[in-house]
Amino acid sequence: MNKKFSFSIILCGWAWGWVQSAHAVNLNAEELYKTYCSACHGAKGEGGVEGTAPPLVNSAWVKGEPDRAIKIVLHGVMGKMDVAGKNYDLMMPPQGAVLNDRQIAGILTFVREMNGLAKRDATVDPNTVAKWRAKYLDKETYWKAEELLRDHPLPLEGGLLENLTRSAYTGEYKQIPDFNALKPAKVEKQPDGVVSLRGYKGEEHFALVWEAGLKIKREGEFEFSLDSDDVSRLYINDKQVVEVKGLGATGRMKTGKVNLHPGDNKLRLEYVEYTGREGLILGVKGPGFAKNTFLTEEKSQSVSRPGIPPHMIVPDGQKAVHFRNFIIGTSSRSFAVGYPGGTNLVFDQELCTLAMLWEGEFINAAPRWHARGTVKLPPIGRPLYTLQNGHSFPGQTMSFKQMEMDENLYPTFRYHNQQFVINDRPEPINKGLKRTLKIEAKEDGALSFSPIGQPVDGLEVVSAEGIAPNGLVYELPLKKGANQFTFEYRKL
Repeated sequence: MNKKFSFSIILCGWAWGWVQSAHAVNLNAEELYKTYCSACHGAKGEGGVEGTAPPLVNSAWVKGEPDRAIKIVLHGVMGKMDVAGKNYDLMMPPQGAVLNDRQIAGILTFVREMNGLAKRDATVDPNTVAKWRAKYLDKETYWKAEELLRDHPLPLEGGLLENLTRSAYTGEYKQIPDFNALKPAKVEKQPDGVVSLRGYKGEEHFALVWEAGLKIKREGEFEFSLDSDDVSRLYINDKQVVEVKGLGATGRMKTGKVNLHPGDNKLRLEYVEYTGREGLILGVKGPGFAKNTFLTEEKSQSVSRPGIPPHMIVPDGQKAVHFRNFIIGTSSRSFAVGYPGGTNLVFDQELCTLAMLWEGEFINAAPRWHARGTVKLPPIGRPLYTLQNGHSFPGQTMSFKQMEMDENLYPTFRYHNQQFVINDRPEPINKGLKRTLKIEAKEDGALSFSPIGQPVDGLEVVSAEGIAPNGLVYELPLKKGANQFTFEYRKL
């Protein structure tokens, strides 16, 4: 952390604040900004000298709904943040004790106007500040960037779609339904003009329809590329242009061409998510577009290319197959295993954790083998269960040591720290997976184990020894020396 920056922020936030609070009641918004903010963030919001404090102009952090910025002013923020394309590791102390609701609203309104927002869009209501102050009245810790972005994602910018709306439908759809026969559960405007799955990440069993106007400046032939997890279909001027069929991960990009005239053209995009991960990528190229331009928040990672034949990795008889590294959603030190019978998994060697489990087809390696660089590939089959995004042993850090194979190439993963050596063997069973942990302990005690990091729809975890979990965590009783525990991941 930049100590100079932290110290200057503290001076600005506390010393300036307390000294001047007596007469601050009579200051207008611009004067309040100069008094409390300009010493660190610059007189015009351009940022601190030599990058010591982030800019407030051209910053998505102060645009969109004001809640994110209100929380920062009230309770401070610390840690790593990306602001206007630059990384900061900062600490801004809370100002809630120094400034009242009206003053905070005034400062933020002034900052938002500096960002070019119209008066009606820039204005922050003091009642909104009061709401967040009351909700977190007892909060004593700084906000972290990831906490703020989880609840208040940064606004999308650069959208090309006009009058964009999104209609949501609930149901266990496995293909595009007849939307004319359905009533949407929710219809909302998306003024950013970008097709986004925000609000539905992590959800299952839903369908979405976007409708908008796409302004074309030059007549000609346009190519639309579409990729999705699971099903999607694009219409332009009521004509179907391209479709991604069937349940599956992204990496199945399809393209379609259509001739368009200058002016507004009607766009309709339909999407179905059954289970597992979500993904939707739509791009367009043609006259007036210098390159492939994305109309969705998610951008293509060149996972697949039309014209490249698939190269499916499949088990060889009774033997398992393997794929090392470059699996979407895991670290670069991941190891995927495809077992006979269609059970597949990814073990993340960096975190020493079982990261994913899925059924059906294993991996299409063609994009990796036909491309240069680190192309990451998705699991192909469904359903896909994301088991862990972090460590399986709370409070412990493990180091991966080695991997051993039996005669059928079923792996056992070995990892350790100063207290434990663990042999972790997963193997398929009927309707699920069995995971056996052989633990060498240096002394009697207990070890916390979390086989999943969050509740997983359609999957339950059972301890063969009958150990009851506390939430998602099992306390494994250990004696000095060898111990063994078995857990089953059962599909419901």
